[in-house]
This record gives sequence, structure tokens and C-alpha cells, in this order.
Amino acid sequence: MFIEDLEKPLIATLLITALLSGCATNPDGTMNDQQRTVAEGAIAGAVLGGLLGAAIGDNSRSALIGAAAGGVIGAGIGSSIAERKAQYATEEDFLIAEIQRNQDFIQEADAQNRQLYQEIARLDHESRRLEQEYRAGQVSRDTLNRQKASLENQLAKAKKIQSLTEKQLTDAQQVHRESQQKRGNQDQYTRQLETNLVQLRKTQEQSSQNVASLQQIYDNMSI
Repeated sequence: MFIEDLEKPLIATLLITALLSGCATNPDGTMNDQQRTVAEGAIAGAVLGGLLGAAIGDNSRSALIGAAAGGVIGAGIGSSIAERKAQYATEEDFLIAEIQRNQDFIQEADAQNRQLYQEIARLDHESRRLEQEYRAGQVSRDTLNRQKASLENQLAKAKKIQSLTEKQLTDAQQVHRESQQKRGNQDQYTRQLETNLVQLRKTQEQSSQNVASLQQIYDNMSI
């Protein structure tokens, strides 16, 4: 049953990864080392994101959202600021791309955080119920252990989102600082990057809150 439930989400995820791989190639179908590194990061992120979306949302649409999110997030894993900067002829083009990259990340990370936040409420209610039923002798210890395993999985996913958000924020802070030094506080790109930072900090706060909430639920299941 579990495999059947994941079949459609996995197909959706594979479609996303195929598209991401195709987008990373040159017109002749080849890739240089940098493109290959970024593509591998995007594909790995898409697979992770698709599975995360499927696990949280339990449907193909959630898997598609997760896979797209993972592609956006994963592309950043395989590239440094210097590598991304080298892809553009002008500083302005690079800054425009970084601003868009931040916006894409925020949109997708926020979508995953919202899904996870909703799942946390369900897990909290279910964990409290199971603990009460265990104390009353209505469910076995194995049932509680399965619930704890589920919580561990969700906590690992929440920590992954938190870690990626922290990396995105660190990169955005560096790009903003360099733009501020070279172009000044009133420059349009500096100001847009500042807006990105404000939004990324909010995303980071929600990610950290999800991790803390899941950790508390897990710790409360002390039996």
C-alpha cells in the first residue's frame, strides 16, 4: 500500500528531475563541469523535495510542489556565489539573478514550511492521543515506537529545510553586503536584496519554529 501511495508522486518527481536536467545542458546537449555540479544538486534537491512533499501532503500535487522546491533549493547546493557570478557578463545581470533566486527560494521554502506546520498540528494531536491510550493499555509500545519513528522522519526533513534556509540567508547577506559597499544603500539592487533578507529571516524563523515544535512533540513522548 505504501509503495502504491508513493507511485504517482514519484512519477511526478521524476518528470521534474528530467526537466531540470534538460535545462542545465548547452544547446549541443553537453554540460561543462560547473553546469554538471549545479544540475546534480538540483536533481538531488528535486528528489528530496518530491519525497518531502509526498510525505507531508500525501498527493501528487504536493510531490510536484516539493520537487520544484527541491530543484530551486538543490541548485543552490551545488554552486558558490563566485561560480554563479561567473555565469553573467555584468554585475547587474548577476544581481538580478540573485534577487530572483532568493525570491524563488523563499516561495518554495515557505510552501514547504506551511505544509509542515499543518502536519505538526496533526502529529501533536495524534501523539498525545496515542500516549494516553498507551497509558490506558489500549495500544502497544510498538504503536508508540512507530509514531516516534514518524516524528523522527519529519524532524529530519524540518532540519533539512532549516539548514538550506540558513545557507540561502548566508549567501544573500554576502551578496547584499558587497552590493552595499560597491553601489550604496540607495541602489535599486541593494534595496531589493535588503527586502530579500527581511523575507529570508522570516522563512528562517518559521523553519526554526517547525524544528522546535517537532522536537518538543518528540521529547514529550517519553514512554
